[in-house]
Amino acid sequence: MPQATHNVMVNAAPNAAWDFLKEYENWAPLIPGYIAHEVQGDKQFTWIFLADLGFTKKTIKLAVTVVDLVDPTDVKFDLKGISDNFNGNGYFKIVGDSQADVTGSLDLAAGGMMGMMINSVLENFVPKATEEFTESIQTKISELHGVK
Repeated sequence: MPQATHNVMVNAAPNAAWDFLKEYENWAPLIPGYIAHEVQGDKQFTWIFLADLGFTKKTIKLAVTVVDLVDPTDVKFDLKGISDNFNGNGYFKIVGDSQADVTGSLDLAAGGMMGMMINSVLENFVPKATEEFTESIQTKISELHGVK
């Protein structure tokens, strides 16, 4: 399964990072290629984004379910393809005393007949998307709660 993690230091207190990340409405729009998200419930939404897969760009719809919130350190979520045969998961982990050290992680794999070919493309896409996504979260939290 194509997987990546990316770590950033946020210029804000860990509790500010937690307050931001525990609400998926805050971070859902920060995925690279974001088009929209649709709320399905307290812990569920549909992510719609344009993925640049190198040889093509593709609109992807994923069902996202927040499966675990561990106050004040962890947000874990599952991903299931709606438009395509994708499955995966992700998480955010927050540590630190005065500044938040945030790790973001995404695992995403394609299944079905085209799975092997698509997974080879995802090997490049997932690390880049994870890095951009985590850095966008860093920027947003710092803008909202940054230490001056």
